[in-house]
Amino acid sequence: MTIDFNQVERYSKEEIYEAIGLMIGEAIIAEGDDWQTAILVAEIEDELSGLTYGRYTIKTEQEHQKSFSTGYHTYVLFNELRRRMKQPDQPAWNKATFRLQPNGEFECSFSYPDESGGEAVAGEVAGLDAIEYVPPEPTFKLPADPTALSEDELYEWLVQGVKHAVKEPWETAFLRGEVANGRDGQAGLWFRSSAETGELGSAPPADPHQTLRYFFELWRRAARAGEPWSELTVQVTPDGGVRRIYVSPESPVPAELTQATNAQLIDWLREMTEAMIDAPWVRAVAVGRFEEPPQRGGSAVFFHPVSAPGKEWTALASGNHNRLFVELWRRWKARGKDWSELQFHLQPDGSYEFEGVLR
Repeated sequence: MTIDFNQVERYSKEEIYEAIGLMIGEAIIAEGDDWQTAILVAEIEDELSGLTYGRYTIKTEQEHQKSFSTGYHTYVLFNELRRRMKQPDQPAWNKATFRLQPNGEFECSFSYPDESGGEAVAGEVAGLDAIEYVPPEPTFKLPADPTALSEDELYEWLVQGVKHAVKEPWETAFLRGEVANGRDGQAGLWFRSSAETGELGSAPPADPHQTLRYFFELWRRAARAGEPWSELTVQVTPDGGVRRIYVSPESPVPAELTQATNAQLIDWLREMTEAMIDAPWVRAVAVGRFEEPPQRGGSAVFFHPVSAPGKEWTALASGNHNRLFVELWRRWKARGKDWSELQFHLQPDGSYEFEGVLR
């Protein structure tokens, strides 16, 4: 089914649940894995603040889970469900968990700020087994041989790809490549279209396979120079301005965190949060949410820009945010505090405070 995301109020609850299920199926099938079950979580504090994240179990001899891309549209659909389910003089739910099976059966449960749970909704997503992923033929093509290009030329072509891929007005775009070695990785594209909400939308990168090859080539050159990275975010403005944000396996956050002091963890969390903020700011908060640590939960970064201090903008979180929050959770749990959410409130002068929500 096709949803007009600018008019989601036109659709029934059943159609919204079905659309969520189909979006999950399409995201997983695009990864090419044979899967057993999938979970999509939406955590929404208010109409303009929240995040979604998903994971699925692969059919292997040993249970293995992977994350899948949820996209901004799943947030729009859950936000509409939340609006409809809100009862007068009662708080709206702040967490929804959508569980989906390959045969289309689903269950969606809800949690509330007072830790109570609402009645779960169950049903079936029609047509899930008929989804076939056909990579779109790119209308924009990057040069075939990235090794023949200079580093500046690689970035210039990536910027051109961003401008082609984002089909609506935008103020800032973020093209991210994650590379585990010279062969395995993924690339994604996000953009901020409006200063009114500060939300991030997402779009498929232009010429996706070749975009990933460009990140591989940038990674190989960095590795030859002795500075391999695990995550590279290319921040782009419409005038062609570029800012590069690197996350390396050992710097600034080492691979092994168990020997780090609490002060080091906090310094790294501050450094990574400041690195991901893309405009002058007056205050920020990085959030770690844990469902079943040490499995990957969800991290998010929000900040209030100088240009609109009353607005809360969303920034990308780095992979290091997840790792740091899980290590902090592990230490606090050893002291008897099991957080379901940990907030790191940060000021531009470097001062900070933590706020936790106990499970």
